[in-house]
Amino acid sequence: MAIDTERAATPAKRKLEDRDSPRQEPEEKRMKPSEVNGGVAVKRESESASSSVPAAAAVKKRRRYSQPPIWAQDARKMNSMPTNANFVLQKRVHSHLNGKKENARPSRHASPETNRGNPPPHVPVAEPGPQEILGAWEPSLTGLKPFEDVSRQVADFLFLNVINTPDMREISSRGIQFEIEAKLGTLIDRDTNQRVDRGIASECVLMDNSRVAFKSSMTEGSHKKMNDYLNELVKITHPLNPAGSQRVPIVALHRRERDRFFEIPPDLQARIPGCVRSRLGSRRAVRVRVTYNQKDNKVIAKIIKARVSDLDIHFPTLPMDCRISINLEMNWDGSVEELEQLPNRDRGENPERNKDRLSYTHGPYQVDLTQVIQDRHGVKEKEHELEIELDSKLLIDQGSKAASSRPHRYQELVEGFVDNIRLLTRNVAH
Repeated sequence: MAIDTERAATPAKRKLEDRDSPRQEPEEKRMKPSEVNGGVAVKRESESASSSVPAAAAVKKRRRYSQPPIWAQDARKMNSMPTNANFVLQKRVHSHLNGKKENARPSRHASPETNRGNPPPHVPVAEPGPQEILGAWEPSLTGLKPFEDVSRQVADFLFLNVINTPDMREISSRGIQFEIEAKLGTLIDRDTNQRVDRGIASECVLMDNSRVAFKSSMTEGSHKKMNDYLNELVKITHPLNPAGSQRVPIVALHRRERDRFFEIPPDLQARIPGCVRSRLGSRRAVRVRVTYNQKDNKVIAKIIKARVSDLDIHFPTLPMDCRISINLEMNWDGSVEELEQLPNRDRGENPERNKDRLSYTHGPYQVDLTQVIQDRHGVKEKEHELEIELDSKLLIDQGSKAASSRPHRYQELVEGFVDNIRLLTRNVAH
């Protein structure tokens, strides 16, 4: 895959102009000049013999092409792509405007295709709205679309455990960050050691996960499939792609890192603030995760992570489920040399993790596709993981505005997060 290491890049297997699709645009999708200006259609030389044909008949003759233009053809390859990928950018309107088209003018600027003698870029024609097809229609008795329940459950979960956390002031004053991520994997019933089975036919939130374990991994084949899918979305949303000029670009970054874990003895744990220490629990050892750049061995981060809460989403008709996790991440202010001198730093349960990670950032959402290799007692184990991270700073900003009754888009931000989970989970299955 052609992605430059250590910097953002666009991992494209082929250039846009190298794709083997026709460059002409189907003219039946554009209005004729006569239809726009009200004049008589211009006749071609081949039509001079039929000059007596009425103008209305000439207008109906349209040139057809065997395949759609390149940008339409690429979009059709992604059958599961959302029409509106980023909810933050959507403009919500009242139901009485449903079905009415907005007046849109095509760009007056000539495209590179025009210079080669081809028609100007295609201007998509707005699809008819529900009222144009159904007549007297509204989304509900109140005229408003009711909220979607799974997204509302996730929004309430994040609001309760992030926005409304009682020690938010201490967390923010110490520079501690919330990490909000959704991992794809399998929910395992601890009683049967099999995937959970609740006898349901659609996605749902599991409220009690005390008897449910989560395995956050996928097969190598699914990993490759998601890699190809995400790379294709990078090309589709690229600013140089005519179809992607109005999209929020998806930016790819390739990183190779190594994680080492160091247990903190009780005498050093006094440095940990109460808001983090209270969430670490007493059963597990306190660890610092030190991340190194594999290329130059420089330290990238020294983090202590504390679990806040988890929420499980079960997709019974799909091969994978999801666990949304909230964690606190605190920067360890001690030196790496101090950590390396600690005893038992290379215990078997804390092996090094070599990570080959591709990150795809799309507005406030980031998808991390990671291959992890770790050595356990001389045996190398390889795992593949997919995580979707939500910008916690933006979530806190919008949630705080919602709590104080100021204009906000908190619900839309969470809906976009949940829809990205759905999108990726469904694409693993196809």
